Amino acid sequence: MSVIKYIGRTTDFKGKTLWEIVGNLKNFGVGRVVVRSMFERYPEPSYMRILKVEALPNDETRKVKVTMEKTFRGRTYPKPVVIESASYKADYRLLHKHEEEPYCRVIEQQEEKVIPLEIDMPPLLREFVEKESGKSNPTIAIKMKPGHNNHYRLAREGEKANVEVGMGLGKPVTPKYYENCS
Repeated sequence: MSVIKYIGRTTDFKGKTLWEIVGNLKNFGVGRVVVRSMFERYPEPSYMRILKVEALPNDETRKVKVTMEKTFRGRTYPKPVVIESASYKADYRLLHKHEEEPYCRVIEQQEEKVIPLEIDMPPLLREFVEKESGKSNPTIAIKMKPGHNNHYRLAREGEKANVEVGMGLGKPVTPKYYENCS
């Protein structure tokens, strides 16, 4: 009996490449809806409607340039998105025409998450800063990367945050090891 040993990176992708999908459709799938399997982990719908397809020079990666109307986590982008470099990934699936309407149904917008401007320092860093500055219970300002995919924002001056962010251990995998820690 021989043992099979896999070498190399594994992938979480499941589906077909955009090249395989649009190449088998009438009019290259213009108007059809494609879903990326990686984005199906979110509760809000994420999908792309094909607007235009262009072939790229023939190479071994079989990439294609697709202009799409993209909806990510229930929010539609204001401008069409061009997918070219990620089109080779075998992570796309075509929605059947009878699935499109229920899948793409607009859901009510969820309340925007407001994050506080500052959080407590991690315990060890807090000890060092208290000794150096003499201030008790110092905090760190939160910096957020701006982006159109954010469903959250920093609180404005005088606004109360609706999300609590703190420095803690979280829920340990093995609580018995932390029973006598304070």
